[in-house]
Amino acid sequence: MIIVVEGFDQAGKKTQSKLLADFLKTKKKKCKIFNFPDYTTPLGKEIKHYLSGKRKFPPQVIHCLLAANRWEKSQEIIDTMSKNYAVIMNRYYQSNLVYGTVNGLDLKWLENLDKGLPKEDLVIVLDVNPSDSFSRKKEKRDRFEKDKIFARKITNTYRKLAKRFGWHLVNASQSKDGVHQSVTRIVLKYLD
Repeated sequence: MIIVVEGFDQAGKKTQSKLLADFLKTKKKKCKIFNFPDYTTPLGKEIKHYLSGKRKFPPQVIHCLLAANRWEKSQEIIDTMSKNYAVIMNRYYQSNLVYGTVNGLDLKWLENLDKGLPKEDLVIVLDVNPSDSFSRKKEKRDRFEKDKIFARKITNTYRKLAKRFGWHLVNASQSKDGVHQSVTRIVLKYLD
C-alpha cells in the first residue's frame, strides 16, 4: 500500500507522515517513509541548489528533475513494497502536478513524467491556509515558498486537483492531533 501525504510548505507533511507510520505500526503494519524531493541523491542535490537559488532552470527542467528524483528511488520503493511494507510518501508526483501547472506547464505532460512509477492507493492533502504556513516558518523559505500569491495559487490548485483525482483533503490549520485523527480516519477505510 502506498499512502501519499501532500500539501504546501509547513502543512505538517513530515510530522503527519511520522505519526501515521507510528499509528500503522500499532496495527501491526511494517512501514517505510520516503521523502520527496530526496536531497541525498545526485539529482536531489541539484534540486536543492535550484530551490535555494544557486541554480537557474526553466520550469520544464526543474519538473523533469523532480520526476527523475522519484525515478532514482523507484526500485527501492518496489523492493520495499515487495516486503509487504506500507509505504508513506512525504510528497510524491502529485506535488509535481500542482506546482507544475501553477508554473504554466501542461498537466498531461507532467503526468507523463511519472507514468510507470508505483501507483499510490491513497492521497491525503494537508490543506493548510497559506497564512498559517507563513506563520509556522519564518526563516529559510525556498523559492517556491517565499511568494504569498504563489502560495495561494498552490493551495487552490491542490484543492482543484483533489476534486479531479479523488484526493482526500484534511484541514491542516487545526491542531496536530486533530490533523492526525482526520488522517487516521481516512487511512482506516483503506486497511484490510
